[in-house]
Amino acid sequence: MRFLGEAERHPPALRAVHWLTAGLAACLFATNWLREGSAHGSAIRKFWLQSHELAGCAVFGLTLLRLGLRLGLRKAGGTARPARMLHGVFYGFLLVLPVFGLLWALFGASAKIAFWTLPAPAARNPAVVELASRIHSHVVAYVFLALIGIHGLAAAWHGLVRRDGVVRRML
Repeated sequence: MRFLGEAERHPPALRAVHWLTAGLAACLFATNWLREGSAHGSAIRKFWLQSHELAGCAVFGLTLLRLGLRLGLRKAGGTARPARMLHGVFYGFLLVLPVFGLLWALFGASAKIAFWTLPAPAARNPAVVELASRIHSHVVAYVFLALIGIHGLAAAWHGLVRRDGVVRRML
């Protein structure tokens, strides 16, 4: 195993945003799981929901920052086309998932995200709430979880089988 020089690694800012996003994504799944296990109407359920929403807002902001960094900073080495495609899909999910969460809140019973009250764009709409809820919680979230698994398996394959330095670029 050889150590990569700084020129071969991703820029430090991009690495930091990557790992912060990964940690927050784990928090999103954990807080949602904890919220679902809490009694309806309880203070702890509200706490877990607010924590989930804060983490979601942070992931959305970090994704925008990361896209800006990827456009503005030098890139480390050539990335294979399948990896570029998977990352593009990741960025899409990291942007779409919170949008449906926001729609769910805006058209739902409470136009609040974390600790902020949002201006309601229109009257409460149960059809929009149902659609946004299903897309956010069932479709997009589970596909995103599968993508995380694929990403982890690809990292393991590069790190343990190919030993080609791809994983060390992000460390």
